[in-house]
Amino acid sequence: MSFIAPAGTPIRFSELSKLIPRYARVDAGDELARTLARHAERQRGWLISTGRAAMTVLLRAFKACADERRTDVIIPAYTCYSVPASVARAGLKPRLCDVDPRTLSLDLDRLQRIDPDRTLAIVSANLYGLPNALGEMEEWAHRNGVMMLDDAAQALGASYAGRPVGGFGAAGIYSFDKGKNITSLEGGAIVASSEALCDEIDRAAEALPPARASHTLFTAAKLVAYSMLLHPRVYGLVQALPFLGLGRTIYEDTYPITRYSNTLARVTRSLYARLAELTSVRERNAMAFRESLRDVREVVPIALLSSAKGAYTRLPLLVPAQRRADILSALQSAGIGATASYPNALSDVPEVLALIGPEDRDMPGAREVASRIITLPTHPYTPTELPTRVRQIILDALRA
Repeated sequence: MSFIAPAGTPIRFSELSKLIPRYARVDAGDELARTLARHAERQRGWLISTGRAAMTVLLRAFKACADERRTDVIIPAYTCYSVPASVARAGLKPRLCDVDPRTLSLDLDRLQRIDPDRTLAIVSANLYGLPNALGEMEEWAHRNGVMMLDDAAQALGASYAGRPVGGFGAAGIYSFDKGKNITSLEGGAIVASSEALCDEIDRAAEALPPARASHTLFTAAKLVAYSMLLHPRVYGLVQALPFLGLGRTIYEDTYPITRYSNTLARVTRSLYARLAELTSVRERNAMAFRESLRDVREVVPIALLSSAKGAYTRLPLLVPAQRRADILSALQSAGIGATASYPNALSDVPEVLALIGPEDRDMPGAREVASRIITLPTHPYTPTELPTRVRQIILDALRA
């Protein structure tokens, strides 16, 4: 049976051909870094082995630029587990701020109640390509002498108030890991402008070991396989293999931190040329789902903030918690890659719980999201008739 992957980016042969050594160019990585810096309206860009490694490197640079008494990093209480892991790996302490279930952005009222005196940085999430209230977060950070890290790992191509996501605050990051807007299965980028911060990032980046040739060769082979297996006609075979661990969310803080492969950078730079096209397809598919479910009162799409333009790596919805398992089972049985995304609020993740204080354990908004969220695929392999099918499947599951 065909199966529509939960997320992904189709890669063309012309883009895969950039893996061939005859296309090798010493400056491919530098060109990609400059391209992403221009995209974010920043002065400089750096490429790192993964998005979470990029976050760790950047937070360490923040730490080197700031008062040593500032050790706290405010992060959303519902986001990828790699965010608190990156904070801890940087030698800093995560502080949780609850989220607004309607938008997945930080609860700004809760943010105002956090003491900023020991706060080094605040981190956005922009989950599923939907921008947070970035202007408001930036203003809070500036007013309190706090650095802001605009995490655009899932939001390359999104914007807020006419500015690119990744371009708010002191610095931003992007990710090219699997499931992102453009992908080489791994890779990340830092973008920044401040001279002092750029100097610190330079020092950190220059000290990183290069990507190992054997690892690059293995990743390139996986990328070729990914390009063939993402299609719905064959993805059903992939998702049926339990040892691949697809969709699993774990807390991991022992990841390698190296430079990004120049070989993979050639593919990523080629994919970036199609970013506007890919974003347009995802947005169109997301809007079709939203329209098809508009009168299903039990289904609540996560709201896009009024001044935001989404990149929609996936479409997030809230459904009744007591019916979510039934809805997901029905969708997946029909060959549709719907997911429950991150299974817990960060305050309920044991590894994170060990890092936070009692004041960060009551996160009702994040817990509501964790119990109710599902995501739907929006990538270019999503069939045009899928919104109609999804609507009927959800209605049947709700009525069962």
